[in-house]
Amino acid sequence: MPPDTFATPMQRQLTPKEAPTNTQKRDDDRASVSGSEGESSGEDVRADPQSRKRKRSMKISCELCKARKVKCDKAEPACGWCASHGRLCVYKERKRPGVRASYEIDLEEKVNRMEAMLNLLGSKVEDHIVNDHVGRAQPAHLQSPTYSQGRYRPTPSLTDVDPRSTPVPTSATWRPELSRHDSISIRSLVGDDGLSHAQQPPFHRQLEQDTDLPPYDLLYSLVDLYFKHVATWSPILDRKHTFDVLFGRAVLEEPDRVLLFAIVAVTLRFSKDPRLTIESRKHYHDISKQKVQLYGLENPNIQALQALVILAIDILGTSNGPQGWNLLALIARNVVQLGLNVEKSVYLAATPYPSISCLQAFAVSQPTSWTENEARRRLLWMVYVLDRYTTVSTSFNFTLDDIEVDRPLPCSYDLFSQNEPVETKWFRWPERTETTMNNPDNLGSFAYHCEVLRILSRIHKFLNRPVDISSHSEVQQWRSTYFELDNDLNSFLAQLPGDYGRISQLCHSDPASKIANWIMLHAAFVTSVIRLHSAAGYPIVCSSYFMPNQQAMQRCLAAVDSLKVIAQDVVDSNGLDLLGPPFAFSLWVSARVLLVHAAATESAVDLKHIGFFISTLEIMGQYWEVASRYAKILDRLVNEGQRAQEPHSGGHQHQNMRSFTAMRSLAYELNQLVSQRPGSVLSPTSTRLTSLNELEYLDVFDSFNYPRLRPASQMNSAASKVLAPGMQNISRFDEIVRTPNGSTNLHAPGGQNEWLEYRGDAG
Repeated sequence: MPPDTFATPMQRQLTPKEAPTNTQKRDDDRASVSGSEGESSGEDVRADPQSRKRKRSMKISCELCKARKVKCDKAEPACGWCASHGRLCVYKERKRPGVRASYEIDLEEKVNRMEAMLNLLGSKVEDHIVNDHVGRAQPAHLQSPTYSQGRYRPTPSLTDVDPRSTPVPTSATWRPELSRHDSISIRSLVGDDGLSHAQQPPFHRQLEQDTDLPPYDLLYSLVDLYFKHVATWSPILDRKHTFDVLFGRAVLEEPDRVLLFAIVAVTLRFSKDPRLTIESRKHYHDISKQKVQLYGLENPNIQALQALVILAIDILGTSNGPQGWNLLALIARNVVQLGLNVEKSVYLAATPYPSISCLQAFAVSQPTSWTENEARRRLLWMVYVLDRYTTVSTSFNFTLDDIEVDRPLPCSYDLFSQNEPVETKWFRWPERTETTMNNPDNLGSFAYHCEVLRILSRIHKFLNRPVDISSHSEVQQWRSTYFELDNDLNSFLAQLPGDYGRISQLCHSDPASKIANWIMLHAAFVTSVIRLHSAAGYPIVCSSYFMPNQQAMQRCLAAVDSLKVIAQDVVDSNGLDLLGPPFAFSLWVSARVLLVHAAATESAVDLKHIGFFISTLEIMGQYWEVASRYAKILDRLVNEGQRAQEPHSGGHQHQNMRSFTAMRSLAYELNQLVSQRPGSVLSPTSTRLTSLNELEYLDVFDSFNYPRLRPASQMNSAASKVLAPGMQNISRFDEIVRTPNGSTNLHAPGGQNEWLEYRGDAG
């Protein structure tokens, strides 16, 4: 049997120079996985000038170009890219032709699988002959075309269809080509229903599922793109191990195949392959998404969770809505049920019999290596990270609560890939008092990212707790917690390693280095600062005890400027494709702070600053659609706010145009309206018609509607609503601060209201 019998059509269309052999593919994989950009092992082909001409004909692309998957001009002594970037250009000789050492073993396994498939088909034919009519059991080549096509409808092969007439790749288009004799003998004698999926041999199932995947060379490129654009900030998989599993085995197991589907779904957005049309991208994405979801629902295991997490990144990168929230809720519950949220020292052995015990039904096997156990920790922490980013923009509770997590923080990626066991800082809930080893050298940027999100979790819970702003004791307690969280943020910033302060320099020196997660960490810290201080700087409701604060405003604006500087460095170095949806969310939060500031102070928005955030989100929208959605909402509201401030030709403002202050007030009114609870189940209900603009006001301003008030029945006394410039003020009559002329002026922070300087205990 020729070795390329089961090659894809695209592989057979390539010339020998274009289609790399299996040995060359594995060499390229090793070069891209283990070789650094500035180092290479092996003898330089330029060592002997006399044999340069002879060796040049056998020379392939340089090691760096192979690792980057780009065309190399093979220039001497260095190719164009290496020369322009000052890199060491290394060429390796092409290996001698011939089959690899394990080729005979692989071929023998392939023959055995084919024999098993033919034996199964033979038994099916015998049963068919015995149980059916004699006339229907005659050979396929004697059957009439009407009978053969009318009952069985064999799937057309590429030999029957011109590929140029079917540009959209379907499941039949990418089917590995079999000979016409094989197609007739198998599909005409055994109907489509005669061979169930569960009875098919593994290799036959692999062929059937390969029809839903891109060609092999494109598939290899997509996995490589995953580690360049997604794994930089979501490091749950080891690159070398993943390539060995997906491309180094003769048979791909079902869990690994599902992981491959998830990688395809999330990385199609980064591929520029001309074969991927709009229709084919949608085809591959829809099939991959369906495969992962169905397998994840029916198979609660580690590989299914990894695939679901990668798919969740794809969905949350498209829209931050209920579809992603539901998937993440399923993942979080599976993490807890499988026991991945806690560190274990004893595992239960698997039994061949089904168990009704929850402890045994969801038991996972003991990890075979430290790297496998660390991969489970990283899986947990990535679920933790995604849960924080999706929940912090809402008033919901976290699906994976901090109190359920009892595992060490992930180690650095280098130690993870080297399979080197180390001790890291233990993640403890504040009530836990155990001391653990804390070696900063073992921690990477991903661990610090998880730590700052832990503080963000506490901020989210703190802000969602209702407070009676008319009660002096409750406001004092609120301040005490506020100062505690502020100190935690400052302490976290002080303990970060020196690389954190050199992000801007690293962006310009080497954008492809391991700094993507440092940038994501910076964005997460900015988001945490804004979430905490915006409640004090831009409160939506006020009282004589709870007033806006100028210092908190400045902290928010300084955080926005800090993120703008880092984002500008990333844009200048063309590195936005290395960052994910969480970075787009931080840009979205920072841009909204500028609108909230304009609404609270009744001033014009800084068009230069917010324009930068909008344009940056538009660039990220090329890869992550949710960023494009953010940019469109911001752009529409900025244009509306600007037009509302421009006088009409008659001296009046434009109709149906609201200022930023009016937008925020309307958003708060809508929030209060939908939050009302009926006094009785017999109370009448109603529906309020809302426009698209009003819903966008909620998207922008609802996350800044703090502090949360207690229900009116739980307040110390009756409250009244008093409109003030810039916000809706709900205060007791005797606690409203007024100016000498009797008008309210609660939006403008004054010196006597600088309560952030208070450092006493809660009273």
